[in-house]
Amino acid sequence: MRKAFNQNFYKNLYLDMFLPDQEEFFTIIHFHGGGLVEGDKGDSHDYCEHLAKLGFAVATANYSLITEKRFPECLYDAAKAVRYVFDNISKYGKSKGFIISGQSAGAYITLMLCLNEEYLQYVDIHNEDIIGWISDAGQTTTHFNLLKYERGLDPMLQRIDDSAPLYYVNDKTKLSHLLLMAYEKDLPNRVEQNKLLMSAIKNYNKNADVEFKLLKEWHCHGSSALDEDGEYEAVKVIKQWAKRLYE
Repeated sequence: MRKAFNQNFYKNLYLDMFLPDQEEFFTIIHFHGGGLVEGDKGDSHDYCEHLAKLGFAVATANYSLITEKRFPECLYDAAKAVRYVFDNISKYGKSKGFIISGQSAGAYITLMLCLNEEYLQYVDIHNEDIIGWISDAGQTTTHFNLLKYERGLDPMLQRIDDSAPLYYVNDKTKLSHLLLMAYEKDLPNRVEQNKLLMSAIKNYNKNADVEFKLLKEWHCHGSSALDEDGEYEAVKVIKQWAKRLYE
């Protein structure tokens, strides 16, 4: 496995890359968790290394927190990170396709990029350029810290407005393979939110390639704690899910 650290993709924003030994690979652009108010790309390093051992190239990127810049700057930052990887991955090998992934707040960002094409189109990337999306315990309603920090509302409220991934599901929704994960002991309503998103998408397209997996233990446990096999449960799920990329 090869590594390329602290690459400046936009102003003071950086990403790290974990590269497999082979010259051809699928590329994952991963966004860390932290409730949009904390966290760092380094939090996911071990998880990204495990994905790289499966043969993926993995870039994990920072983005502006809502305590630093108002929403939706974090979404534009994420889109710029995707653009940077598109433009630079050929330095390290041949990418067979691009996947956008995130954990918790990063999963919320992933779903917003997936369902509201405005942000990727801002950097001249379109939904059909992304072959897969991975959401690890993402909030599909308006993010609770947007309610708390920017609107002064109770973060336990459930809202579906233009800051919610669910808001953008309609008869024009187009997406490639989407993997949704949540946990048996997840945050309040998180399992139901993800099931609702899958149901809403399939209401318009019953054949949409959307898969929901309920993992063991607490919020993001599957990408944060190793299991008895010394592996991340989320990585095991992704390994099985990724087989469809070769079909």
